[in-house]
Amino acid sequence: METVNIINKLITHNRDTVGDFGVRVLLHIPIGLVMGIPILGWSLLYLFKAYEENEDLHTKDQAWKDYFGAIVGYVITTIVLIIIWRLLWL
Repeated sequence: METVNIINKLITHNRDTVGDFGVRVLLHIPIGLVMGIPILGWSLLYLFKAYEENEDLHTKDQAWKDYFGAIVGYVITTIVLIIIWRLLWL
């Protein structure tokens, strides 16, 4: 529990009213990492989006935090793939 408090204090957002932004972002980065893989990405993106919209409809848990984490993971994967592509085809 102490680690969760430290993470939430280090990773914050001004729209977060609950105080769980940091942990939820870190939990959803792996999904974004997989979404960045070209073959798996689009199908997982649509499944993740449908799941989060349904979850937010029923629980009102501020799904934007989960989207943010997934986007961070997606951007990381995209940057890594661009670097790999540039190294292989130079």
